[in-house]
Amino acid sequence: MKKLFAFLPCYNEEQNIGPLIEEWMKQKETLTNAGFQLKIIAIDDCSTDHTKEQILQKAKLYPEVLLVAHPINKGLCGGLNTALSYFSVHGKQGDLMALMDGDNTHDPIYIHPMIARIQEGNDCVIASRYREDSAVVGVARHRELMSDMAKIYYTLMLRVPGVRDYTCGYRVYTLRLINRLLERFGNDPIQEKSFACMMELLYRCHLVGADFGEVGFRLRYDFKQGESKMNVFKTMRKSLTTAIKLRFLK
Repeated sequence: MKKLFAFLPCYNEEQNIGPLIEEWMKQKETLTNAGFQLKIIAIDDCSTDHTKEQILQKAKLYPEVLLVAHPINKGLCGGLNTALSYFSVHGKQGDLMALMDGDNTHDPIYIHPMIARIQEGNDCVIASRYREDSAVVGVARHRELMSDMAKIYYTLMLRVPGVRDYTCGYRVYTLRLINRLLERFGNDPIQEKSFACMMELLYRCHLVGADFGEVGFRLRYDFKQGESKMNVFKTMRKSLTTAIKLRFLK
């Protein structure tokens, strides 16, 4: 049976990682019926709270859950590189990699239409805030407006066919795409330290010939417990400069 590796990078998400894993476990039967064995890889980025303990508790309950613990904090880009390397080493032909935020704002139920798009021939499928039936719940209006403006800017700057949402971290990738990415850019292809690293990953995939698709989804910030770790204005500034740098990447 093929495998679906669900990677959950997390830092200080003790209130969110357990409920997120439970939501993934609710998808197990449907995934099995579709021919995929579920593997949940929670990547703890040296959290200072009880995130690691929460993951280990779930691992005792569910053999599908595995903890990968960073000995030092590497940031989101480090979590992405860990996920990419792990999938390349442990994945086999036909396996898929799902990547999402570990704060319980991304609902695993959307994995099913995303897999369907992969089976139609896409290399990467994005859960997009800018497709039919999409919605953003629990986010301040000024942040929504900033996201909408950023979408227009990234589209003009990067021009990746099939992509409207450049920054959402909820995506599914094929093994062949990830192997091409690592062959071209090395074992740690993501260098951007800010949240703009998701845009960097997308654009590097574009440079190795990825065929992108998107499905609409509901982003649920009202499900997230605890304070956001994102400095909105700093992230926006870094995203603007990162987009410029990426245009010169070959």
